[in-house]
Amino acid sequence: MFSTLRAKVAAGFTVLVIINIIVSAWSIYNFNQLTQAVSTMARQNYQNIVATQNMVVTLERDNSAQLQMLNGYVESGYQRFVDDSTDFFIYYGQALVSNASDQGAEILREIKSTYGKYSEATAIFREILKTKGYIAYGRSFHFNKILPLFDKIKGECFQLFDINNNSMSRTVIQAGEISNRATVAVVGAAILAIVLSIIASWQFSQYILEPAEKLTSTVRKIARGYLDVKADIDSNDEIGELSREFNRMTERLRKYEEINIGKLIFEKRKSEAIVGTISDPIVVVDREGKIVLMNQLAENIFNVTEDAAIGRDFQEVVQNKELTKYLSGYLREESSVNIPPYFELPFDGENRYFRIRLNSSRDQSGRLTGVVLILQDVTQFKELDKLKSEFMARVSHEFRTPLTSINMTLDILKDEHMGHVNRKQRELLVAAKQDAERLTKLVRELLELSRLESGKIQLKEDRIDTKSLVDFALQPALLQFKDKKVSLTVNVDPSIPEFVADFQQLSWVISNLVTNALRFTDCGGTVTVDATTNGEDLIMSIRDTGCGIEPEELGKIFDKFVQLRDSISPSPGSVGLGLAIAKEIVEFFGGRILVDSEVGVGTVFTFSLPIKDRLTHGTSSVTHPSAETVTEHAA
Repeated sequence: MFSTLRAKVAAGFTVLVIINIIVSAWSIYNFNQLTQAVSTMARQNYQNIVATQNMVVTLERDNSAQLQMLNGYVESGYQRFVDDSTDFFIYYGQALVSNASDQGAEILREIKSTYGKYSEATAIFREILKTKGYIAYGRSFHFNKILPLFDKIKGECFQLFDINNNSMSRTVIQAGEISNRATVAVVGAAILAIVLSIIASWQFSQYILEPAEKLTSTVRKIARGYLDVKADIDSNDEIGELSREFNRMTERLRKYEEINIGKLIFEKRKSEAIVGTISDPIVVVDREGKIVLMNQLAENIFNVTEDAAIGRDFQEVVQNKELTKYLSGYLREESSVNIPPYFELPFDGENRYFRIRLNSSRDQSGRLTGVVLILQDVTQFKELDKLKSEFMARVSHEFRTPLTSINMTLDILKDEHMGHVNRKQRELLVAAKQDAERLTKLVRELLELSRLESGKIQLKEDRIDTKSLVDFALQPALLQFKDKKVSLTVNVDPSIPEFVADFQQLSWVISNLVTNALRFTDCGGTVTVDATTNGEDLIMSIRDTGCGIEPEELGKIFDKFVQLRDSISPSPGSVGLGLAIAKEIVEFFGGRILVDSEVGVGTVFTFSLPIKDRLTHGTSSVTHPSAETVTEHAA
């Protein structure tokens, strides 16, 4: 009957639209009748109720005017009564027009008659009051003649009000009855429309979808790998044309599969062989964090087979929250993922150290498709570093006593307690004293670094105000800035809350970074210290306009014994431990420190400390040094 799928669908929709139009017209007619009936009844009753209320209010004003006449203001009170009487008859006319019941009409006639008597009595009352010596009689006349008429009119108004209220109730009942009839009619029409729509839809769906169902069944078979199946549909509409094109496509796909399936298998096996030969544990996850590949070493370290791990969540397989946190942050492409240099995992009955490497896999549009996790075993290097640190700590500890003796001896000799010292001898003593102080500083820094690396350092819990912390850290360097003619700018966000940490350690970090910035900044340059917060972390940056750092040196700037030469001369006594110690202190507080530099432009050191869980609540006193202590320290 219809040669195209579009004509078939259009015919089906046309039938449904006609049915919906009929039902909609019927519903609109019924609800329009309901609206008109309810609106007419409600409007009449509402107008009558409002007019009755206004009549009662006007009657009260009449009574007030009569009392004014009793108080001696006869003419003005009577004039008020006349004006109110005019308003009363206006409202009376409104009530008469909107009245819709015989009982209401009868009461309105009685109200008119009684109010006429009420007006006549008021006129007589006026004449009585105008006569001298009749005030007492006027009061009696008001009480015995006028007030009964007032009460009668008021009672008749309330009767009219009750009649209207009852009429409103009947209106609600009538509206409900009309609504029920309209509802029954609409529901009946809707049921009929639904039945007709179901019948029409069923017929047309069978007529239209039967070829589509055959094509769908064929597609499912092809999806399962049966590429020799063909869609057998003889219709001349779009589905028939689609099935014929689909058969041609399936034939081409079958030929393409025969050619490429061997290549795909070869590439897959080659990739698995490459991953299997890598000497580090490797885990590959998709964008959802599901494992898609892992090598033998990863199976051993996480005690799971690849077949059992594939398709499962990374945390479920590795059972390590820290490792999962780093991977999840990388999958979410967070810039603040702070991966430690070493990560400890149990393996073969001992704890081994690994360096975490995360590499992303992306599609042509740049969207993340997965992450490759590589765990480089650096246990041997960690042990060597530990032995080196222990050795340096022991040597430094052994140096402390002889260095103290050497310093004391040099001071005694220089101060001539043991005899006169000539000029050349004093120059030798001063040079020896400088070397001894340099060695003492080296020993002190080595011991500090050793305590930080071993975790044996005891941190204080001072209540810290950031402005005071920065001022204390910068105080010793102010004279150096002035002598070198370098500008110092300090910006501290006043909204940074007080927090608990080791005041002395943090001030040392700031002082060290500022001193380094001053060393590498020439005369006329600028050093800027900024302190802000993001609600969770304290973020502090030290920016200079110095010579900058070469890109190849940035990666090792925080390593121990790495020393850069500034534009003038090396700092006496510096052995390259300051930044290493600063990094250890910041990381000890759970923070991170970064550096960004451009040669010829300057360098920015930025460190952040988590302070959200370290906020004070005003229960302890400030324990950081006072202003007097800062002055004494600067001196």
